[in-house]
Amino acid sequence: MAYIYLTLMLAFTLANTCALLFFFRKQKNSYMFVVFVAIIVSCFGHWLLGFSTTVEEANIANKVNYVGAVFFPMLMFFVMAQVSKVRIPHLVRIAMVLLCCTILGLAMTVGYSPVYYKTFEYVVQSGVGNYVATYGWGHDIFNFAVVLFGALDIVVVAYALFLRKIVSLKNIAAMFLTEMVTFSSFIVSRFFENDMLVMPLVYVLNQVILLFICSSVKWYDIAACMQEFTEEDSILAFVSFARDGRFLSANNNGEKFFPELKSCRVDRKIADSNEMGALFNPLIEKLENGASGESFDFWHKEKHFKVSVKLVKVWGVSEIYLFKIEDDTDVQLYVESLDKDQSELKGLVEKNAHVVKTIQEQMIIGMANMVENRDGNTGGHIKRTSQVVKILVDEMRKDKELELSDEFYNALVSAAPMHDLGKIAIDDHILCKPGKFTDEELSIMRTHAEKGADIVENLLSKMEEDPFFVKLSKNVANYHHEWWNGKGYPCGLSGENIPIEARIMAVADVYDALVSRRCYKDRFSFADAYGIIESSMGIQFDPSLKKYFEACNERLKEYYLAVSH
Repeated sequence: MAYIYLTLMLAFTLANTCALLFFFRKQKNSYMFVVFVAIIVSCFGHWLLGFSTTVEEANIANKVNYVGAVFFPMLMFFVMAQVSKVRIPHLVRIAMVLLCCTILGLAMTVGYSPVYYKTFEYVVQSGVGNYVATYGWGHDIFNFAVVLFGALDIVVVAYALFLRKIVSLKNIAAMFLTEMVTFSSFIVSRFFENDMLVMPLVYVLNQVILLFICSSVKWYDIAACMQEFTEEDSILAFVSFARDGRFLSANNNGEKFFPELKSCRVDRKIADSNEMGALFNPLIEKLENGASGESFDFWHKEKHFKVSVKLVKVWGVSEIYLFKIEDDTDVQLYVESLDKDQSELKGLVEKNAHVVKTIQEQMIIGMANMVENRDGNTGGHIKRTSQVVKILVDEMRKDKELELSDEFYNALVSAAPMHDLGKIAIDDHILCKPGKFTDEELSIMRTHAEKGADIVENLLSKMEEDPFFVKLSKNVANYHHEWWNGKGYPCGLSGENIPIEARIMAVADVYDALVSRRCYKDRFSFADAYGIIESSMGIQFDPSLKKYFEACNERLKEYYLAVSH
């Protein structure tokens, strides 16, 4: 019967350890797992001892037992400290480990030295193998360590009970029960000199109580809840409550945002008269009453907090409220400042619409300059092409047969600086490349036209009341690289399917590129540039623009000669 009992105890320790790994693998109490391993080793030693038939086998079994038993009291102390949120200094932990290693080393001398056991004899008790021994001075150190860690456990439990309200009373009671069961069983079994059969059952009971603590800690472990809700975020606070309003836990930021929570007893409902009760209880009540929204915001001590709530299942059954809280005071103050600035701007606009137009133009020029400052190949291109467009437009205005209005011409001149805005979305390593593009780089570079159209629409649609100007500006950005013969990009438009504003912009853009110096080429002469443009009429450019380009050729040369000095 005793053999069956020892085998069952060993099996139970293995089953409990599997339960720990399966149900509580996400918990961060690494000492808990080591305790369970130490228990398995110790129970295995007892099992071996029960099946031993000689003094040598009993000695080996006893040493296996000590591998787990020596470290068990220390590991239990570490578990209790961690559950009680008591920090053990690093040097103290090292000293404790060294003490246990010393005891283990002394225990390994049995059979070779009388330091730990003066005598060691094999006996059969209750039908199974066992031993009787007389203790040496080394064993007194083991007894001292057991008493020391037992006393420290009691100190930690007492500290958690009276000074650490953030620790659950259920966990404190469970830890105290574990300590009492272990310590009293150890004393009784030593008194009757039959710990070989008593301790395996004590170890199993310890595992069961520790599993209960793990399941209970899961309620109060805010990190475990956060894993089910969101990834850890150092700027967020998390506070949890049971469905009935009992306060469960808060992470570090929760205690930082609401230091009053430190004085609130875990597992108790916070009174409405308490500042934290007055803050959280109404939110919980709204949720319990079926409030449609699960997001809140509030001011607390000159801080503005944005709150979202989620019901999180614990143990797969019970549900708790997990409050995710973000301090967005700076954002709120900034929004209020923006509202104030917007109101002032609106008043200014109402007084003088010209101011808005000026701001818009400056914004467009500013963004165009940002593009040009990034692109080391096209210095001054924005300003020069805008002037070329103006010169061409001035020439076209003289032709009364053209059915183009002054509104069109003015809008085109204003839109010209936006033709390359899409380059702001091109990576520097492509935009600033001095040499020839690869096919892939060229493909990416060509996307600036469509991106420019999107930017122009986003930029102007909320500021510009005139849809005509918005559409014309988009066309300039999107289609100024289209060719008259349909071989341009991005859409491959041809002929008069290309908007007239884009056809005019294309001439100005290429002319400036030809007569300007770039890092990868020298400037063309005015005659060569003129010849290239003229020969491309009907191929790349609208042939109807040829006469206006020819008419303003001298004026263009005068402008470029002036800006080059």
